[in-house]
Amino acid sequence: MIDEPLGQLEMSDLERDYGVPAELMEFIDDGFLEVLVEEPAEKTVELHAPSLRRTDPQGRITAYSITWIHPDYNSQFCHYYENVPGDFPNFYVTEETSDVGNHILDVNTLDDLIVWLADSRSQI
Repeated sequence: MIDEPLGQLEMSDLERDYGVPAELMEFIDDGFLEVLVEEPAEKTVELHAPSLRRTDPQGRITAYSITWIHPDYNSQFCHYYENVPGDFPNFYVTEETSDVGNHILDVNTLDDLIVWLADSRSQI
């Protein structure tokens, strides 16, 4: 979603409820990532990086979000798969540009995600 969060969300224990690893929690704890939506019934949390939000000269807004599914429930609640549910990573990173649409970035491992986040944060 490109819109800002609708009010203050009550934070749950993201590590317990969604299996968010400590490496990713560091980006949440330092404020680089914020919780946008929690979906407890689907063991899914959507995070966004407000500091990466940009507006181009045409007025289009580009924002980034991470959809994270608890690893133990990926096959039940995954949004994308190739052959069988759960064969893709339990997360995906979306680049969303108004008037253009969404693009899922090629970030396929937790290590790739952490590197992408660190690189993105260093470019601010």
